[in-house]
Amino acid sequence: MQLADRSAARLNIRLIGIDRPGYGISDFKPGRSLIDWPDDVVELADHIGLDRFKVLGISGGGPYAAACAHKIHHRLTAVGIGCGLGPIDPAGMLAEMTWINRYGLKFAGRIPSLTKLMFWPLAYFLRHQPAKVLASMAHLVREPDRSVMRSTQVKKIMAASFRESMHRGPAGAIHDLLLYAKPWGFDLQDIRTRIYLWHGDKDDIVPSAMGRHLAAAIPDCLSVFFPEEGHFSLVVHQMENFFRTLAA
Repeated sequence: MQLADRSAARLNIRLIGIDRPGYGISDFKPGRSLIDWPDDVVELADHIGLDRFKVLGISGGGPYAAACAHKIHHRLTAVGIGCGLGPIDPAGMLAEMTWINRYGLKFAGRIPSLTKLMFWPLAYFLRHQPAKVLASMAHLVREPDRSVMRSTQVKKIMAASFRESMHRGPAGAIHDLLLYAKPWGFDLQDIRTRIYLWHGDKDDIVPSAMGRHLAAAIPDCLSVFFPEEGHFSLVVHQMENFFRTLAA
């Protein structure tokens, strides 16, 4: 949210960030699916009096934005996906992903119990020593992500985000991994809402192959691929572009 706040304020956009179940101060919801998420979004929108609104999903939020486009299109005026995770089952989707993400998703799909066991140590570091996690991540990615991650402000924001995500423990993040590793519960080809998609070709966290798969599978998808952007750099450099496109 902090990386998007200034851009939203400059464009006079009301930005509402929602913690998925189990993240931040949101209660964990056992057994939830991706396609359940739009119901939570609608419940919040109704509570605060929003009839029509836009949805933007970044990184692991991409599948959730796609679920909204599929299920609650009648409430949406625009949908955007930035460096969004795609289905992992098509061949080659994980080939260019950093090894820790790649094996995390593979284990989640094949040995869920091992995923839970392996994530607990990472959850501890995310909560209590996020700077060490960021330092390790910087060695796994290419420029321009490394350059962005050298920024004191970006590191501060990311560290705070890591800590807050584990506020109630790792159950929400573990459940997300398990959901990402299996069929999403809806077909991308059935989405009838226009989706704007942005992705960096130098993304090692969510490879651009995933973005290209999403762009090809969603019938009405307007995509832009940035040759010199990575994962984090895309968000830092292009967030205002996301908002301008969705606002238009």
